[in-house]
Amino acid sequence: MFDRVPAEEVMRRPRMTLQEAESIQEAAAKMYHMQDDAAPVLNENEEVTGYVSTDSLMTAMMKGLPPETVVADMMERFPRMLKAEDTPSIYWKWEPPCLPVIDADKKLQGIVYAVDWLEKTEVVVNETEALFKAVSACDSEVMVIADKSGRVKWKTDSRLFPADLSQLEDLSFYNEITELLHDSGNNSRLDVDGRPFRLRVDRLTVKGRAYTAVRLLPAEQTSVPADGEGWKERAEQMEMVIELSHDGIIMVDRGGVITMVNKEYADFIGLSQDELVGKHVTEVIENTRMHIVAETGKPEIADIQKIKGDYMVANRLPIYREGKLEGAVGKVLFKNLGGFKALKHRIENLEKELATYRGEWQETNRAKYQFEQLIGRSRTWEKTKHLARQAAETDSNVLLQGESGTGKELFAHAIHNAGVRSPGPFVKVNCAAIPRDLIESELFGYVEGSFTGAKRGGKKGKFEAAEGGTIFLDEIGELPIHMQVKLLRVLQEREIERIGATGAKPVNIRVIAATNRDLEQMIEDGDFRLDLYYRLNVFTILIPPLHSRKEDIDVLLPYFLRKVAGRLGKPVPSVDPEAMPYFHSYSWPGNTRELENVIERTVNVLKNGRSISSSDLPPKLFRKKNVKEPRVLSETLFEAEQKAVNEALLYTNGNKSKAAKLLGISRTALYEKIAKPH
Repeated sequence: MFDRVPAEEVMRRPRMTLQEAESIQEAAAKMYHMQDDAAPVLNENEEVTGYVSTDSLMTAMMKGLPPETVVADMMERFPRMLKAEDTPSIYWKWEPPCLPVIDADKKLQGIVYAVDWLEKTEVVVNETEALFKAVSACDSEVMVIADKSGRVKWKTDSRLFPADLSQLEDLSFYNEITELLHDSGNNSRLDVDGRPFRLRVDRLTVKGRAYTAVRLLPAEQTSVPADGEGWKERAEQMEMVIELSHDGIIMVDRGGVITMVNKEYADFIGLSQDELVGKHVTEVIENTRMHIVAETGKPEIADIQKIKGDYMVANRLPIYREGKLEGAVGKVLFKNLGGFKALKHRIENLEKELATYRGEWQETNRAKYQFEQLIGRSRTWEKTKHLARQAAETDSNVLLQGESGTGKELFAHAIHNAGVRSPGPFVKVNCAAIPRDLIESELFGYVEGSFTGAKRGGKKGKFEAAEGGTIFLDEIGELPIHMQVKLLRVLQEREIERIGATGAKPVNIRVIAATNRDLEQMIEDGDFRLDLYYRLNVFTILIPPLHSRKEDIDVLLPYFLRKVAGRLGKPVPSVDPEAMPYFHSYSWPGNTRELENVIERTVNVLKNGRSISSSDLPPKLFRKKNVKEPRVLSETLFEAEQKAVNEALLYTNGNKSKAAKLLGISRTALYEKIAKPH
């Protein structure tokens, strides 16, 4: 029976590790890039404390845990941790599909992945087959085969020979055996249960590796048994070895008739050994190819075979004796492959779920719109887009100014997507939507213990989340003065400092800011810092309102009709010519956002379902502006003249000559207008 594969032979350095203090958002990003299904978690002392799997990440997401939740709050415990000398088993439930190898101090030594162990086990199985052949070639009973380190590879008696010869020290002939294994001595004599025996040694080389085979012979025997006797003993020995194997083994002759099958395989088939032996293999085993291998002599390795609704991996090898094809031997590599298949299916499902989680995370932190989606054909709009394209070619800060609803965020998306930072994240921050007492922690994050209620492991801020990409600061005019100072430092030094941190951390980001307020007026009023304005105002883009580019309504209407109808699952309507003037005459104070809302409302209440008439439009499009009744022209002219005269006199400090010159009239005319009664 071959030895199990110890963890130290298959462990490797972990592809990645996580820290307890990391957020689940960071963990998901790491696992996405590394394509791992599970990762070990270490504490601050580098001790293994658990693991995070794609399954647990999905569970956390479905429970609604925020992305900043730390790994320590949702990690799982390993069902077992291995030592270097431990030997995994195929009968374990590999969940997660990797196990840590630790030392006495719980420090991570390596990771054993199920796939690696299975591959190594198959190699050992193949080596064991070669050892079986070597045993068959020996001309005497072999009681133990060991490698150079004394590790037993095969034995005839489990009671006498455990897995490591160091466990034989309490036996009387331990010294003789170890001497034979490590030296060149031979023909040693010893007593076993009062009977005299002679130990003999053979040196074997199997697949390039050196082994030592120790044989136990009666002391009176001076020669090896006769050939027939030897084959009989070897057959009995091989039968015992096969029965001890945990794998299913079957042998057929050249005609495909079963000559031997061990109990493991018989149990797997569901018949007794007596019922199987003597029958043609195709009569009792479905989908078998044993008879084909026995006939052709061509081996088949790692073939998938379905039997009674279950799957197995089968190796089929031809048997030769003295160069003549005698039959074939087959071996079930894993008799419980169904468990591995279920695990594979589960891993595939987890990968799909993780892809969904990754997609949602990326959807939140990516730019959606391109310049092609900025609809308009007016000269003003095209000039604005051209300026924005120029800004996208640089890495400078950009300031977007315009009324509410003009599309400032769409421009920010397009600039990011057209620039060199497009592969990076696009993090959106609405400065007006964050409470003033929370805005610093949201933008810059905090360290653990920095204030009451601070989460374990701290929290990453928006600027760190935008690393390598763009941060979009919408409504920048609403940023409090004390935060304007901190933002200025970020723009100048390109570094941020978490709340409670003892040092700064560099960041590699681009800033795009937007506002609908007059920042220059805010500077005069003391509500916005001039130095911050200069830092942001590297590339300023003024986005025109809809009322200044009404020719764009003709292309915006069909665009929004297709967009809204598609979202609502309705046919795309047209607009009657008699309704178009109402779209053009309205002032659209809410700009394109208001236009889209009007379209959505109209499509929802559309009567005939095919075209929009004036009766389908909201009442506000028909309202006239509040216009006063026109006054007599002479009164209007008189008031205008009096206002101009008074302003001129005020400007010249009452000097009538200078005032008349400013007004472009003679002094006489000025005196007449001053004296003219109402």
